[in-house]
Amino acid sequence: MPGGPTFQRRGIVEGFFGPPWSMRHRSALFGFGAKRGMNTYLYAPKDDPYHRERWREPYPKGEREALLRLIRAAQEHRIDFVYAFHPGKGLRFSAPEPVQVLLDKATRFYDAGVQTFAILFDDIPSRLEHEEDRKQFNGSLAKAQGLWLEKILDRQPASWKKVEWWVCPSRYTEDPLLARMFGSFEPRFWKTLAKHLPEPVACLWTGPAIVPRKISLAHARKVARQIMHPLILWDNYPVNDLSMSDEMHLAPLTGRDPRLPETVYGYLNNPLLQENLSLIPLATCFDYAAAPAAYDPEKSWKEAIQELFGKSAIPHWHAILDLCERMNRSKRSKRPVALAPGRRRALQEAHRYILKNQRERWFEEFRPWLARLEVALERAQNDLKK
Repeated sequence: MPGGPTFQRRGIVEGFFGPPWSMRHRSALFGFGAKRGMNTYLYAPKDDPYHRERWREPYPKGEREALLRLIRAAQEHRIDFVYAFHPGKGLRFSAPEPVQVLLDKATRFYDAGVQTFAILFDDIPSRLEHEEDRKQFNGSLAKAQGLWLEKILDRQPASWKKVEWWVCPSRYTEDPLLARMFGSFEPRFWKTLAKHLPEPVACLWTGPAIVPRKISLAHARKVARQIMHPLILWDNYPVNDLSMSDEMHLAPLTGRDPRLPETVYGYLNNPLLQENLSLIPLATCFDYAAAPAAYDPEKSWKEAIQELFGKSAIPHWHAILDLCERMNRSKRSKRPVALAPGRRRALQEAHRYILKNQRERWFEEFRPWLARLEVALERAQNDLKK
């Protein structure tokens, strides 16, 4: 790739809470992303029951066949399909049976050509839940997670010489919010994990916060010194699940150090729940990942808008973006949305543009924000009458 060093792994982690994306859209995304350097897709939708809540169970025939078609679609675009297991909830790390269950299920994906797997322990209690585990691992969840990966690698078929394994530890960021949600973590969690985690296993991490505004090379290096394994950045931009479900993130990616590839092996973005609107910010994420040193956020964003909607739509989407950013700030400040001086006419034109596109898939995705746009325009009109 031009413009200096790039990430070896670039693409998507579909890892949000909420309705999983459709198979149709995932396949379309592969073509869209591959043109921009995407080479990795991590399948980890929280609300796929066979990924998380019922991870031990094989996929029913219909779901399995759909996944196999998706794997083939990824392969056609030279995108590595990474299947993720989320076994952490209630897991007995000391029991031998779950390891074999996982490998048996992984074998079905391996036979379909999957060469990379991820084990996700995110968003579970921060301490071991079972007494036998606390005894065997000296009360250390980090040790239990590292040794569980060791068991998997030791027991995988000898023929799996090219298979790559990743892990998302329970402590995936230093953000204090994580401990407030799931309980305080043991001291030196990452260093303990690193001591017991097999050497080739890559480690997922979300940056200095669960949803960081900036990620610096200095911070990545500090984390890398503790984890001491290949580092994959699970970037929670532009995702809008859970407490962010009323936000719309359409802005270009910013705040990511162009030198991150010096330390970070992979860079994956967690997308919007809205399939079609997600392509706007994701295009900029792909451009950054492919050539961080050459990345120009505004240029990348305009090029994405032009490709998706046509050059004449750029002013309208600028107005829509401005409003969405103001809505997001309004939520945080708990103040009404204030329209920028002189933006009323641009928003009126954007409103007409949106209504003209009611047959487009993105229109339905944007409908809740259209209602808020109309309220803002009405308020601005009333203010003029005062």
